Amino acid sequence: MDEHKFKTIIVITKPDCERVLPLYPRLVKNIGYGQLCFVGPAEVGELIAGSEIAGSAEFIDENDVIPFGEVHALVAERMKDILAGRELPRGITGWYYQQFLKMQYAFRCEDEYYLVWDGDTIPCKELVMFQEESGKPYLDLKHENHPEYFETMGVILPGLHKVIGRSFISEHMLMKTELMKKLVRDIEANDALPGTKFWEKIMNAIPPEKIQSSAFSEFETYGTYVALREPDVYKLRDWHSFRLGGEFFKVDTICDRDFEWLAKDFGAISFEKGHFVREDNAGLFDNPYYQEKLTPKQMLQAAQQEFQEGYKEVWADDPELMKGANVSSGEYNKG
Repeated sequence: MDEHKFKTIIVITKPDCERVLPLYPRLVKNIGYGQLCFVGPAEVGELIAGSEIAGSAEFIDENDVIPFGEVHALVAERMKDILAGRELPRGITGWYYQQFLKMQYAFRCEDEYYLVWDGDTIPCKELVMFQEESGKPYLDLKHENHPEYFETMGVILPGLHKVIGRSFISEHMLMKTELMKKLVRDIEANDALPGTKFWEKIMNAIPPEKIQSSAFSEFETYGTYVALREPDVYKLRDWHSFRLGGEFFKVDTICDRDFEWLAKDFGAISFEKGHFVREDNAGLFDNPYYQEKLTPKQMLQAAQQEFQEGYKEVWADDPELMKGANVSSGEYNKG
């Protein structure tokens, strides 16, 4: 049994929590490192308290970590010329705010690590976050490239740049508490940027016209920081998850058989907001006949041949697809 114990932090909005709540018992079942901790508005706390997982989860009001209003006011000020008197949509601030919460949590954490987990993502099998041979924690890798992440990174921490071909964005990340604290303090020590708090400096590093381009990633920044400053702490691992799961499975009908089948090739499946099962996708991945004949990887690789755009899952044996996998620029709000 793994001796590591720490909390899993899930930053989430009320609509997302409501949508995926029926599957959250699988978080308890498959993430065996300790208590789940949901961070969000008060309504999320009420949902969790009245749910099946209430005894295995706790709640922190997001405003007790970082007041949303303070971040929202700064973003509005940065974008005032672009807004031209219009009200700033909460969603623009929210993209950055939820990342800042995950970083700030390090200063509340009493454990050596904390696991950040996307609330729209469900593990298909037991999650293992440490390599058995070395005992090192895993940093999981996927394939995408959003240049704005690295532009901002190079401003908040001069010298930081993309160091690997793959991406540190994988719907979860095991944070080493002291390293996250060090990253935050290093950002705050950058006197070339206005502000005192790390999130103020990050927002001030982004040109106003690029704020809507989702121009910061806490996962990409932390992973790159660790790779350059503390390269021996983690073990890198390829991670495969079914990010477009909501286009082929429904939250209320996916069953144990589906999860057992998916677990052959995927660590997790995501149900992003706005995704739904189209008529031509129905009865494919959740079909027992196809599941018996094909692996999840084979099914998804076949389906992806029809994708004209959008995210594609990439394996090492997809050399053509890997060359330009999931490169994006401009507005890039996941889900």
